[in-house]
Amino acid sequence: MSSTASEVQHDSRSGVSVAVVVGLFLSLFGGPLLGQIDLPGWIESSTASSMLANSLGSWLLVGVLLGLVVYWEGRGVASIGLRLPTRTEVAVGLGAGLGAVVLGLLVTGVAVVTLNLDQPETLSAISRLSLPIQLAIVGTAVVVEEILWRGYPIERLTELTGHLWVGAAISGVVFLAVHYPAWGLVGAIPQAVFTVVLVGVYVWSRNVVASMLTHGVINVVMVLVLPAFL
Repeated sequence: MSSTASEVQHDSRSGVSVAVVVGLFLSLFGGPLLGQIDLPGWIESSTASSMLANSLGSWLLVGVLLGLVVYWEGRGVASIGLRLPTRTEVAVGLGAGLGAVVLGLLVTGVAVVTLNLDQPETLSAISRLSLPIQLAIVGTAVVVEEILWRGYPIERLTELTGHLWVGAAISGVVFLAVHYPAWGLVGAIPQAVFTVVLVGVYVWSRNVVASMLTHGVINVVMVLVLPAFL
């Protein structure tokens, strides 16, 4: 049997393995479950320490997921799109981020004026934190969310179903659902735009670093820059 055929057979077995089921559960629902535990709330921590604790939990979750990919599935991180991007992918990733911000702001502006919505409390809370903590939170979201809700689930669900659009749709819907409680309706409107763009960049590139670049542009503008003018 050739090495290529062997790899295909290995991918087929891993596509229905317990490891993949566990990995999908961790990637799609691990974050919300950690939020339900609310460890920072047990010690009456400040907003800053609470958000940093949640960020640390997210990094630990990604570490567990990457360990699962390498040591349980027996595959490389490239199997979830974690590889160096090409120049074209970098350009598309950054450009898509800027385009998503413009489109998201336009759609949100119309919705805010029409429905008389207020700024999400989560965004207000982050804007009151020090810059280093804001950067830590934004950086965490950019890396962690793309691995958990783009790279791993889209690739594995595509393998399981044989359809890329199924993996993209499921990951996008779950991503929006888990963010809604923290951001509310006014946050969900631009989130929907951003999610479509992020999923689109990943589906086009199959490179999670490219979608991280898109996510980075979106978060820097929306979380760090925009609140200063509101």
